[in-house]
Amino acid sequence: KLSSNQPNSVEFNYIKESEEIRLALQPLELIKRVKEIQQEAYAEQETVQPNDAKQTAAVDLSKRLKDFRSLNDAASLKEEWRKRKMERARQRELEKNGTVTSQA
Repeated sequence: KLSSNQPNSVEFNYIKESEEIRLALQPLELIKRVKEIQQEAYAEQETVQPNDAKQTAAVDLSKRLKDFRSLNDAASLKEEWRKRKMERARQRELEKNGTVTSQA
């Protein structure tokens, strides 16, 4: 007597046939193409990374250059301020000396 857990030959043939149909209906070419595209994308990521590193280095260099220029600008602004202050002090001294000499 057959147990209910074990498939009989008709059920076995049905399972085998359905499995063959399922395998036949798989889009094998599509699956193959998807895998190729995934590999291409992965390869592109590897080649893009050095460009990212170059771009990151370029951005960093640009930022450092801007910072350097701003420090230079700050130093030159401070120098201009110092020169103007010295010139005003000199003018006041001349006016003071000129006023004193004209009063005497």
